[in-house]
Amino acid sequence: MLDRRQTAETSGRQWRHAGWPATLSLILVVSVGVVAALVSHAGRQSSAGFGQETSPTGTSRNDPVPLGQAAIAGPLRITVSDVSSGPAAVERVLATTPNNPAPRQDHTFVLTYVTVGNEGETPVFVSNDDFGLTGSSGIVHRFLIAEPPAPALFATIDPGASAEGWLVFEAPTAETEPLLVFDSPSFPGTWARQTLTLLAGASIPDAASPAAARSEVGLTAEAPAGLNTAIVSGTWQVELIDVAVGADVFALVDYRTGALGIEDSNNDSPWLALRVRVTNIGTGGDPSFFPPNAFALADATGAPLLDFVTLTPPVPDASGAYYPGASRDGWVAFELPNYDPFLIIFDPYDVTTENPDPRYLTYQ
Repeated sequence: MLDRRQTAETSGRQWRHAGWPATLSLILVVSVGVVAALVSHAGRQSSAGFGQETSPTGTSRNDPVPLGQAAIAGPLRITVSDVSSGPAAVERVLATTPNNPAPRQDHTFVLTYVTVGNEGETPVFVSNDDFGLTGSSGIVHRFLIAEPPAPALFATIDPGASAEGWLVFEAPTAETEPLLVFDSPSFPGTWARQTLTLLAGASIPDAASPAAARSEVGLTAEAPAGLNTAIVSGTWQVELIDVAVGADVFALVDYRTGALGIEDSNNDSPWLALRVRVTNIGTGGDPSFFPPNAFALADATGAPLLDFVTLTPPVPDASGAYYPGASRDGWVAFELPNYDPFLIIFDPYDVTTENPDPRYLTYQ
């Protein structure tokens, strides 16, 4: 990612960046010819700034809204005007508050400065949680626990007004073709979803063929799949690659996001964490959500258990949005009802289809 260089002309000004730009500043021109100045207060609202050039693109990663142009997301008009990543972004995020953690190994922070205008008839609340960051990996990276620099985008936007501020994400340093995805839970479905470039010319083609074929592995409780054996159900391929139990689970969980206390860290704690490799083997360009309850416990006959708890897993969480072809390693975690050996049921479709097609795994 960091060895890609590009030079571009924007409004008569030249800028250079390596991979995701260290700093990218765009001049946004209002359609009536007035240059729109960026304000510097968190959540500050204004009725100006609605005249930026718009584009009919943005409905897919293959055709994202270009830098500096406004994406039309339902009643909202969204524009990216500044992007920062790499050491400069890390330094700025860490300087924001001592509570911000450093990025994980081989990861970096990505900052985007976004302006959102509300052209609808009702107020809309907008924050970091309404956006995701994706790229060539096909994984949608979400806001975790880092606080963005001031001004942060965190505002209820009245009709006819706008708000602006920073968003922060953590992503692998190897990620390329960076894109910003607006898929707010305030607008269910895909009608308001928009994709914007964070690097001039970035785009990602749709997946033309499945990443794996359907198989019969793990089809029955009598013949469950074991460690390092891939199973396929629906649009998902899953492979169990690591197991942690008891105190080892406690050591993996971030105390800021998990609910395990120091008194829970002994080896008698009935906890189980599974590291799985998840791949979306579908085709096309729409993401699929891998649910946190895709796995459940079962007895030796394959009958699902009712008395277990799904825990907040270690980072990275296996659940999340995956575009077709995307794959990553992530964790799921359980509190076991006792110390008996259990089977794992992989059944992400148990409440969404009449033919859920479950698969069985063993961690023994």
